[in-house]
Amino acid sequence: MSKQKKNYPYPFSIIHKYGADALRLYLINSPAVRAENLHFKEEGVCDVLKDVLLPWYIVYRFFIQNVLRLQKEEEMEFLYNENTGKESANITDWWVLSFMQSLSALFETKLAAYMLYTVVPHQVKFVHVLTNWYVRMNSQRLKGENEMEDCIMALETLFSVSLCLCRLVALYTPFLTELIYQNLKMLVDPISVQDKDTLSIHYLMLPHVREELIDKKTASAVSRMQSVTELG
Repeated sequence: MSKQKKNYPYPFSIIHKYGADALRLYLINSPAVRAENLHFKEEGVCDVLKDVLLPWYIVYRFFIQNVLRLQKEEEMEFLYNENTGKESANITDWWVLSFMQSLSALFETKLAAYMLYTVVPHQVKFVHVLTNWYVRMNSQRLKGENEMEDCIMALETLFSVSLCLCRLVALYTPFLTELIYQNLKMLVDPISVQDKDTLSIHYLMLPHVREELIDKKTASAVSRMQSVTELG
């Protein structure tokens, strides 16, 4: 990119069209952060919006819709408290929770080394896993088409990983994470956060890695299942 030649689109037009978060993600994942030349492509920013931010937002909307359905049809209030939640018996819950904690551990290591650009591909992979695997495999559970206790367990799992993802990527996806967080925080049991400043996602610390949730055996088993499924 050259300021003199103006061989790049006007930044504010890109922000207006795709949003600041999409542009920020694109640049963080580009050679520019390593002081290398960048051939800026508007299509790259569009791909970030289409492949990462929109699918993530759709999962969030799907979650909220099913919480509202639970409240309306079953007259049940959904309040999440990680300290009192029951352990799920569903292997896909174990798997996505393990995946999330492995991602948290990776973030902790890479951010400590100031290698922010290395975490974006892992975020992209997690969003893909969440949208195309976990939600699809558990849509009936999340919609309450099975037992109600199973529905609550699936919703709590999806809530847990969604909130954790928001806290992880808030530093470089500030606007979408704040939007999602402001709605998610209303579903958190006040007792579990009474000693924290929950006004904004940006007031929260990065989540601590819960090593006890990392299950490499389950991750390996699900990975093999995914490979078989993709082979048809």
